[in-house]
Amino acid sequence: MRMIPSRPRRRHRFQAIGASLLTALAMSAAPAENAAAQAQSQAQNQGQAPAFAFRARSYINPFPQTDRYHLHVIGDFLGAGLASGLEEAFAQDGTLKIINSTKPTAGLARPDRTSWAADIEELAKAQPIHIAVVMMGVNDVRNIRTDGGTIARWGTEEWRTAYGEEVDKLIKALKDKGIAIYWVGLPVMANAKTNEAMALMNDIIRERTYVSGTKYIDSWNGFTDQLGAFAAYGPDLTGQSKKLREADGTSFTARGNRKLADYVEINLRRDLAAARSERNIPLAGDDEEQSRLVAKAPGDAAPLADNAAPSAGANPAAPQSDNPSTAPAGKTAAAAPQGTPGAAPQGPAAPAAPAPVAANAFASGYSPPGETILGDVSEGVTGLATVSPMTDLNANFGERRLPVTERLYYKALVKGEALKPKPSRADDFKWPRS
Repeated sequence: MRMIPSRPRRRHRFQAIGASLLTALAMSAAPAENAAAQAQSQAQNQGQAPAFAFRARSYINPFPQTDRYHLHVIGDFLGAGLASGLEEAFAQDGTLKIINSTKPTAGLARPDRTSWAADIEELAKAQPIHIAVVMMGVNDVRNIRTDGGTIARWGTEEWRTAYGEEVDKLIKALKDKGIAIYWVGLPVMANAKTNEAMALMNDIIRERTYVSGTKYIDSWNGFTDQLGAFAAYGPDLTGQSKKLREADGTSFTARGNRKLADYVEINLRRDLAAARSERNIPLAGDDEEQSRLVAKAPGDAAPLADNAAPSAGANPAAPQSDNPSTAPAGKTAAAAPQGTPGAAPQGPAAPAAPAPVAANAFASGYSPPGETILGDVSEGVTGLATVSPMTDLNANFGERRLPVTERLYYKALVKGEALKPKPSRADDFKWPRS
């Protein structure tokens, strides 16, 4: 007679197998934990900070150096008016301090007279800078003397390239300090030629901020009439029709500056709320406790203090980027020392970082929203797609190595350039036919 084992006995057998598997897993994980604890204790004995990095999901650093965020307004006389509007908007907010760091006659077209990178360095030494609101360009309708000594004539392709480089320099100088940047676009003007110049500079600024992952705030449509033309009068924040622009057709009135600041205020309050929501760890505790509580970013390591010495044999590597302004601030990678038992083979030594990381630098998880593309499919169905320089998965390997502005989709769908037709194709109007 054949005996069938009972279910309880089979269940006990499975429990025994499961217990043995858990024991094996625990034994395999123990060496890794011991190695991590040993490495951390060695780092503390050598006077180093534990290697962990905080990658913020918000655009603004959740942990400023002080209890108040310091917001600096950088720009020309339009930026000075914006600063007054922001002071009025945040007058009752004790967590934000507005500082007017504008130069009424300055701009980006005279790099030989105004060095914004040097000015930002001096400002950062005097007081912390957490947020920068930039608005300038009215004084930039002029030729630019490039670094090579040549003159780029206003409106030419050389001028567009030179002005874009100056925008990149300012963005990089701010991002190297871990500063959240909000660039406000130039408004509509009464004079037709000045209006065209503002539109040209807005196109350049919008492109460079898009590529660098900087937030761009459009102010053009907020001061136009129903037909998109300049309007000196318009609705203020109360909805009543008031005078918003001065008689010169360029400057703003006090109500106009407050309305202009409202566009920045909406973005600021949303990002400040996102930053506050990330403060989910206690600020008290030693470095070891903080390293266990702060969210870790895979592959990232940032020092907690400026005086933290690098480990022996460490090989810091600078991150690669298509554009120098897009390189995240505060990211370093340390390689294992040569000759360490169990260490992976090391390749060629990477170049050292050009400058130390600022104490208030942090890695933001913000990425540009991308360009939304619409297309009618059939029978009233509309297709939507979003293309972003951070999520461009359709580009081949060779195209991904190109700057964003040189890629095919950006030229065709963002800048609106006509693609070069292939010979004998329907859009090839060359005559005579080849």
